[in-house]
Amino acid sequence: MTTLGPSLTITGDLTSQEDMTVHGTVKGQINMQQGVLVIATTGTAEANVQGSKVLVHGTISGDIAVTEKVELSQTATVSGTISAPSLVLQEGAVFNGIIDMSGKKGAKTGPKLVENVAKAS
Repeated sequence: MTTLGPSLTITGDLTSQEDMTVHGTVKGQINMQQGVLVIATTGTAEANVQGSKVLVHGTISGDIAVTEKVELSQTATVSGTISAPSLVLQEGAVFNGIIDMSGKKGAKTGPKLVENVAKAS
C-alpha cells in the first residue's frame, strides 16, 4: 500500500498497481492498474481518475472512470463525470456533475445529468 502524506503535492501522472491513499494533493492523471484508490479527508485530486474502485473522503475535481465501484463518504466533494457500474453516495456527500452507469448490466439509459450541487440524503 502506498500513502501520499498531507504535505505532499504531486503534479503529473500517477500509475499504481497497489492500493493507494492520498492525504495530500495530486494534479494530473491517476491510473490505478490494480488496487483501490482512497482520497482521504485531507486529500485533494485535481485529476482524471481511472481504476477499479475509488473511495472518496476528500475532494476530487475531474472525471472518474472505474470498472467496479465509486463511493463518496459524508465528507466527500466531487465535481466531474463519474462512470461506474456501482455508485454509493453517503448522506452529506456533495456531487456536481454527470453520472454514467450505462456500463451496468441491464441499464437502458445513458448518462444522467445532476444539476447544481446534489447532497445525498
